[in-house]
Amino acid sequence: MDNTQYTKRELFKTVSAVLVLLMDENKVLLQKRKGTGFADGLWDFSASGHVEEGESMKKTVAREVKEELGVEVSEIKFVGLMHNLGEDGIPRYLGVFKVISYSGEPKICEPEKCSELKWFDLNNLPEDMIKTRKLALENIGDSGFYLEDGWN
Repeated sequence: MDNTQYTKRELFKTVSAVLVLLMDENKVLLQKRKGTGFADGLWDFSASGHVEEGESMKKTVAREVKEELGVEVSEIKFVGLMHNLGEDGIPRYLGVFKVISYSGEPKICEPEKCSELKWFDLNNLPEDMIKTRKLALENIGDSGFYLEDGWN
């Protein structure tokens, strides 16, 4: 097949995003979503966001954590990849990162998108959590993980 007639954007229409975990020993900081149009009212990872043009996933992690939680990230670790097919038919690549060290105290910096921040024990996660996020937390290990959702 000759793909020269398509631009890169047309040929590879995807969304890339990051999901970020702030963890402390056996606890994880979760945010309750609101006003975003996606999973509002459910618990999500500590921070998340779309990769902007010209930005790496690692740079996105630092930016999103600063924007959403008001803390400066000094070290992160890649822990997994999720490949989701949205209801809109667009594939999403979600890089999952764990913040190893940061400075500052996490707080809600975007109250229009987050109604609550709370630390949860990894063995006692909330029932009203986004299912793929809960599955990711259950699969975090030393070797990393790969999860798919929405594909037949």
